[in-house]
Amino acid sequence: MKKFLRFLGILLLIVIVAIVVLGLVEPKDVIVERSTTINAPQAVVMDQVTNFKNWNNWSPWYKMEPTMKMEYTGTDGQPGSGYHWTGTKTGEGTMTNTGVDNGTMKFDLKFMKPHEANADGWFKTKDASGQTKVTWGLHMHCSFPMNFMNAFMNMDKMMGPDFESGLKDMKTYAEAHATAANDIKITETQFPGHIYCGVHKTIGWNDLSKFFMDTKNQLGQPPTWGLYWTWDTVKHQTDMAAVFVVADSSKRMKGASYINVPSSSACMVAYTGPYQGMMSPHMALHKYCASKNMKVKLVMEEYLKGPGNEKDSTKYVTNIYYLCDGMQAMASK
Repeated sequence: MKKFLRFLGILLLIVIVAIVVLGLVEPKDVIVERSTTINAPQAVVMDQVTNFKNWNNWSPWYKMEPTMKMEYTGTDGQPGSGYHWTGTKTGEGTMTNTGVDNGTMKFDLKFMKPHEANADGWFKTKDASGQTKVTWGLHMHCSFPMNFMNAFMNMDKMMGPDFESGLKDMKTYAEAHATAANDIKITETQFPGHIYCGVHKTIGWNDLSKFFMDTKNQLGQPPTWGLYWTWDTVKHQTDMAAVFVVADSSKRMKGASYINVPSSSACMVAYTGPYQGMMSPHMALHKYCASKNMKVKLVMEEYLKGPGNEKDSTKYVTNIYYLCDGMQAMASK
């Protein structure tokens, strides 16, 4: 018995030493990354990665278990949004959007079952002459001495194929649903002119959704138009107003701006699809106006169908107007 206990003691000592040694030599941080190039505008790809409800279009884990239970929180596409999943094959966990900026979306991933673990990840997109290079990455930190397990688990080989599968399906879906700029129908029309009521401010791009919601809460009516005077690609902000049409401006609402946009010649696109995909029609309108030597005074978006009355973002309907040539928009507080 003593020899057996001695043997166990020596064996335990060897295991402890092995764990310590491996913990000293194995990395504490593991990164898995995969990339692909998608023949679609950057905005279309960003719509797929920032909106968690779109992940079902390409996620390898949804493909593994389409019946898993999903519970979404927050405003999809915005920092703080997320989802909680429960499945028999995929276990249980949460995913949270921690930031969207300059073509990059960051997220936190927490596994609850079958094992607890934390990770952070990212999707990085970059325009590549009309196409989009997208990189899917994940980072996991293992403290000493638990990082010894990295000697026996190759996370790159375990998760890399899932990333490759997901990016392949994302590529297929995004390319099938991308709208090419040269396929967009542009109409020259006469904008009839309206009086608008709403809130006029300079807003950061990432705060646009919140600004529209704040305007609704402040004025008690959802804004159905967006008026854009500037679109600053350096500071990533816009001088704009979230508004709705009113019959006249004689009855003033506290804290509201009243904007009179007179009748004007305009170029217009009737766009159907997610808001993140509106870059293509805007680029097409900008190019068209430039080719006709039209000076754009004001850009307007009319939201006919959106999150308030349509759950599927691919069915949103937006009329986009570029008011040109001598148009004047007069704003008053």
